[in-house]
Amino acid sequence: MLNQSISIKLTPVFKPRDDVSSVLLGFCGDALLMAMDGSLPSAELFERLGKPRHSFHIGEIEQELYTLLIWEENITLPNELVKTNLRQFLDFHPPHLFAMLSRAKQLAHWLYDNQYCGRCGDPIGYSEKFSSLTCQSCGFTIFPRLSPACIVLITKGDEILLARSPHFEKGMYSLLAGFVEAGESVEDAVHREIYEEVGLRVKNLHYFGSQAWPFPHSLMLGFFAEYDSGELVLQEEEIEDAKWFTKDNLPQLPKLATISGIMINHWFKNC
Repeated sequence: MLNQSISIKLTPVFKPRDDVSSVLLGFCGDALLMAMDGSLPSAELFERLGKPRHSFHIGEIEQELYTLLIWEENITLPNELVKTNLRQFLDFHPPHLFAMLSRAKQLAHWLYDNQYCGRCGDPIGYSEKFSSLTCQSCGFTIFPRLSPACIVLITKGDEILLARSPHFEKGMYSLLAGFVEAGESVEDAVHREIYEEVGLRVKNLHYFGSQAWPFPHSLMLGFFAEYDSGELVLQEEEIEDAKWFTKDNLPQLPKLATISGIMINHWFKNC
């Protein structure tokens, strides 16, 4: 998370430790398991699922250890457990917990997607040296996947450009964003995505900050930019609507815990 004030220590995965006290984060496949009341499940409740397919430490927060447990996707759950979407917890958990949930979600998705070697097809195993998976047959090594994406806040005087994807919840507008292509710098991706999606050119690009975004494995890199030239021409398959807004007529916005919400709030307070 941006502006993280609590120290988070990432633990190398697959390396055993003797720590007894741990916060347990459970997944079925890459779906987060929660208790019916919205809390993290207890160890006793997880024990009712039997032995997990994967179990290893993933990090520490103020000397509190976090352990990721992963069961098969089709396991039968007791009534006290439910599969949940991590998105719904963006505004309900402290940033340090969401950061650890984000790491757990990305690792769970990585393990779910890499059960077999992509080179020779044999079952994959844990690496003894790195935080990676290694094929015991051909030696192919697979590190957790990260997909870099740019997100940009564009201003024109006292106005901000906000756009709607057809996939957004009704009425919500956000910042323009897109994935970085192979062989492309992040800065080039910003200029390309803006021109492709809304037909504008920008200037005075500067970096704001980043956020791990576990849906499923993105790293969001935030930038501010100023309008330079062009008229709004929408890429219809990507953008449903785009408009210039002032502080006095903002639409429904993304949750504050998201990098888009953080960037818009920064602009609102400082413009």
